[in-house]
Amino acid sequence: MQEKEAFEILKTYKELVDEVVEESFKKEKELATSLLELLNNWIDLSDLLKLYKDEWFHTLSGALFVYLWRSYGWIIYEILSGHYFEALKDLRFLFEGAILSLHFEYFIDKKIYEKCKRYGEIGLKVEILELVEDFRRICFSTKDLSKEKYQKSIKKKVRKMIESSSLRAKEKEEYIELYSEILSQPELYWGVGKIIKEFGKEFNLEVGILEKAWSELSGFTHFSSKFLDTILRKPTILWVNDFDEELFKKCVDLQFLTFDLLCTVLAIHFPEIREKIKKILDWWKRNADREFKLIEGVLREID
Repeated sequence: MQEKEAFEILKTYKELVDEVVEESFKKEKELATSLLELLNNWIDLSDLLKLYKDEWFHTLSGALFVYLWRSYGWIIYEILSGHYFEALKDLRFLFEGAILSLHFEYFIDKKIYEKCKRYGEIGLKVEILELVEDFRRICFSTKDLSKEKYQKSIKKKVRKMIESSSLRAKEKEEYIELYSEILSQPELYWGVGKIIKEFGKEFNLEVGILEKAWSELSGFTHFSSKFLDTILRKPTILWVNDFDEELFKKCVDLQFLTFDLLCTVLAIHFPEIREKIKKILDWWKRNADREFKLIEGVLREID
């Protein structure tokens, strides 16, 4: 296939997809437009990059927020163009990212602050997360592994990693102790479902709302009955992009709920943008009568 021919195919495909975008605006103008307003909200919230210019890069939630600009733009296009299953998969990534960033950051920074009176840098946090993934796969696959045994296993692996570094002997021992203490926290190995249930209460999050949303997103991410039921209802959605009112509204609702969760995480981690978030919530209440129960509940508790 020649390059020109390939571009013609892509051009034709884009024209077909753009027809679905036009239909989405024609049939659900208010909801379609509201999705794009979320990008304006990101611009409003981007003040945190100035307020926390020396800090945000070293936070998991800060990295997720910056990524939100490009991911939200793409997810919005997916929803408007009838790529509903793809949008739900991408929304699940953001949903779980918000939950996990809050969870991991809390347990990692807690131990670092206890020992060093400061918070961790992003490089350290990434190393910890890589080790968490290794230990979840290796150590915790054995259900009867005692706490003492897995702590020894953790320390052994950490020592092997840090011994090969160029740190001085004293620094190596300090890092081995720090990493080992962080990684010995069983909470780091919880699954998303348990984090929502247990850790959600800790931050006064609406656990029921989160569990329902995660169930919806997971159901459409996997090859499940929810996916197949949708195909039975509308078989053509398997091979053509087409506007579907039910899926469109489901995606819109879950996108707003994910935004609600992300605002909640930002409000907890970056206190100086809480007033900006309140203004955004007030705008949505006045102009669209839309509520954000997660962040509203957390702000009430904080205030």
